[in-house]
Amino acid sequence: MRFKSLSLQVTLATLLSIPAYAIELTDELTVHGFVSQAYIDTSGNNFFGRSDGGSFDFREIGVNGYWQPLRNVNFAAQLISRNAGRESDSDPRVDFALADLHAYSDFDSRYGVRLGRIKIPFGFYNTTRDAPSARNGIFTPASVYFEQFRNALVSTDGGSVYGNLNRPWGDLTFELFAGSSDPGDEEMEYYVFKQATPGHFEDASMHGGQVMYEALDSGLRFALSYTRPSLDYQRQTPLNPLLGGHVISDMLLYSGQYNTEFWTFTAEYLLMINNVKGFGPAFEDFRAKGESYYAQVDYRYRPDLTFSLRYGEQIVNDKDRDGDTKFNPPHVGFGKNWMLGMQWDVAPDWIVRAEYHRTDGTAWLSGVDNPVLADNRRKWETYAVQVVYSF
Repeated sequence: MRFKSLSLQVTLATLLSIPAYAIELTDELTVHGFVSQAYIDTSGNNFFGRSDGGSFDFREIGVNGYWQPLRNVNFAAQLISRNAGRESDSDPRVDFALADLHAYSDFDSRYGVRLGRIKIPFGFYNTTRDAPSARNGIFTPASVYFEQFRNALVSTDGGSVYGNLNRPWGDLTFELFAGSSDPGDEEMEYYVFKQATPGHFEDASMHGGQVMYEALDSGLRFALSYTRPSLDYQRQTPLNPLLGGHVISDMLLYSGQYNTEFWTFTAEYLLMINNVKGFGPAFEDFRAKGESYYAQVDYRYRPDLTFSLRYGEQIVNDKDRDGDTKFNPPHVGFGKNWMLGMQWDVAPDWIVRAEYHRTDGTAWLSGVDNPVLADNRRKWETYAVQVVYSF
């Protein structure tokens, strides 16, 4: 199901966390928005646009609204325009659009159902990765939050059931979801086959869930997330050597964070099992277990100035950690990244970020923006600056 209208989402304060001024049209209706512009310069590879040599291709514009006409019913929506390479070409799209029905709600618990285009609860940042002021950097950690597969992973058309418990021992939330997602035009083909093909992947069937715990007064929070995308491939033409195969991925993500007055420590570890089968002699069946993780430390030097250090790594196949056997060129099979960053909260509604990345491997490069694998550099650097305005 391809959803092309304005969007809606629950509890924008929690889900979007945009720390800016809302436009309160009525007591029940609130509108937020944001604009971000980045400059990215990479050495040898394109990332979020034509960045080899420098570009202003990466920008985001979003408008979202929250409406609560009844005590136990609310609606929320976000429409975004995102330019980040050929797969995100600034065309407005619905990020989410849903109705939230509270089946039960009191002072310390709430249970309900969400229907429509919902954000997929996956890790700490998937629900907020399209809200620039709510991310943990200019880019979410690419080792865990895959850009090649983002269209299918960000949101899904379907529904979920959820619950929130607030107790003296902490806050516990859970959500179970199911739906279908558009994987994008060509990016999924590059993700699986490392090249464009005459066929295409149909909408992904998505289901999964998340449990998150946050301890009171200790700064600790933990989450366990599971997502299972399943995709069918359509040949489109008898001349296509690939048959109508299937791709099924099981993604299990462990997340942990510790906050103090001056420090935040965050780490997430992803296990991913990919099953690819049914494509015929032109592309043999395989099953691979991948591992991805990152660890990040943020130091708040002043209330308005934060410095960050992150290391992340992705291994596409744990039986071939250096990519020498299964991949050509080998560096397609892994990615290792150091990031040094700074965030300056210039004003309540303005943020300036700057980051330096040093990367070994090309596992998370967009195939659409880097179609000739042999031309990609194994070791590359990224310089990025971003300005964000929220209201």
